[in-house]
Amino acid sequence: MPADIYIAAMIVSVLSLALIGGVLFLRAPAEERPFLGMLVLLMLPMNALAFHLIRMPLDAWLASTLGKQNEVYQALTLLYAPVTEEPAKLWPLLIPCCYARLKSLPPHRSALAIGLGFGVGEAWMLACLLAKSPDIAQYPWYMLNGYIGERVMVCIMHAAFTASALFFILKRRQITLGLLACMALHLLGNLPIFLAQKNTFGLGAKVWAIVLQLWLLLYLAAMGILLAGITYGNSWFQKLIRGKIRCPECGQLYTRPLLSLNLLHKSFERCPHCRRWHLVSAFDEEGRQTGPPQTTDK
Repeated sequence: MPADIYIAAMIVSVLSLALIGGVLFLRAPAEERPFLGMLVLLMLPMNALAFHLIRMPLDAWLASTLGKQNEVYQALTLLYAPVTEEPAKLWPLLIPCCYARLKSLPPHRSALAIGLGFGVGEAWMLACLLAKSPDIAQYPWYMLNGYIGERVMVCIMHAAFTASALFFILKRRQITLGLLACMALHLLGNLPIFLAQKNTFGLGAKVWAIVLQLWLLLYLAAMGILLAGITYGNSWFQKLIRGKIRCPECGQLYTRPLLSLNLLHKSFERCPHCRRWHLVSAFDEEGRQTGPPQTTDK
């Protein structure tokens, strides 16, 4: 009987594709959707390829050269994921037609597609590895909620890593800085896991488990802020929290109220012009025309 970890991986796939992919599909213009969908598909096998073709041979060579108990070897293992996975997400830049297409798109949308495909592929690669562990195989799928939640969040983190690289490479033409930025962010995200394995500061397994859970949530929030910053620039906070938005009913611009009924990224609020309540998204562009056309007094 297949291990329930595969059921958990299926749940990760459905949730990630529905939530992240759904938002990406709804927000992207129709002409961008085929290319973004292609990016998702291209990224699905990349984690497994990077792991088995690069990471495992590299680990075998370093282990035989330095020895697994060597402190230098153990420190180098922290670099495996950033050094092998980040370039694996950026290889479409080597294809001229893909490079031109990526350059014409907003970095955050391309990064979300790449992060989504890579993250879902990574979830399945890990599921194949974990299925071989008797300790994991004994759990039913509904007790693997930690794996499910973490893998969905990692899709967003991968998107943030890639967005930083695309921003510097495509917008600033700084290839080295782009590669270093995404690798550094990935390294920072994995650092507490390495410290927990070494039981740094002598905190113990139980305390480190709590620290890692808190770190995961804080780091996810930080990567969300990074994506918002790349999307909206320096005014990202005002744009998401207090910016102007166009009423979908009367078409007038108004400053968003501080008090409203928040539903994740959407808000149920009242337009001061038509005094009607409506549901608006924090990601709607300020000048987007969603309501009736405005008339100009002459």
